[in-house]
Amino acid sequence: DHYLIEGELGRGGMAAVYRALDLRLNRPVAIKVLPPELAFNPSVRSRFLREAQMAAQLAHPHIVPIYSVDEVDGIVFFVMALVEGEPLGALLARRGAFELEQVRTIISEVADALDYAHRQGVVHRDIKPDNILIDTRTGRPVVTDFGIARAAAEESRLTVTGMAVGTPAYMSPEQAMGDREVDGRCDQYSLSIVAYQMLAGETPFRASNTPSMLMKHVSEPPTPIVDRRRDTPASLARAIDRSVST
Repeated sequence: DHYLIEGELGRGGMAAVYRALDLRLNRPVAIKVLPPELAFNPSVRSRFLREAQMAAQLAHPHIVPIYSVDEVDGIVFFVMALVEGEPLGALLARRGAFELEQVRTIISEVADALDYAHRQGVVHRDIKPDNILIDTRTGRPVVTDFGIARAAAEESRLTVTGMAVGTPAYMSPEQAMGDREVDGRCDQYSLSIVAYQMLAGETPFRASNTPSMLMKHVSEPPTPIVDRRRDTPASLARAIDRSVST
């Protein structure tokens, strides 16, 4: 009753997102709703609420703020700031590689947000271009979906025993090997894969299926970024190559 739903912004395997108006505060918001098949699993629902509540404590200019976390009639959702922009993934799909200065700016600002979250004891676990939103007006990147990956971990283990949640193309080696407890280093690795993609126009590994992709993260050294993009500054190349080495 507190929100007027105006339309769907998008959906994926983990949630549907709606644009809405907060009628009490008269401000636009985004509402992310957990799918019923996950929400009706008591373990997943309680973990989602717990993780979302923890993520709601984060306050950083490059993290999408969460305004509330709630459950109504079995519908589990959280309300967050509406970012007028699009995911970095959509920009990469449309335009390919980015200019060097844009890569430096976006990656450094996202890294700062992750460093802040890690110091608060929060690990994202699913850093990828689709979870980095770029504000159309300012070009400012903001990270979204803190807590979603951990909240879904119980459900994922029903289908792939021992596999941690994440997106295979960006998943750290420790996640690929099924480690249950990971720390901020997994986010650093994933962000480096994003940086590599922003420079090269594609991720360092290609595979026809998920197990093959995960094995590449564990055992295959990526092609040095300077071989994929010759104008990459040496300092940036060293940082990326070191971060994605296993």
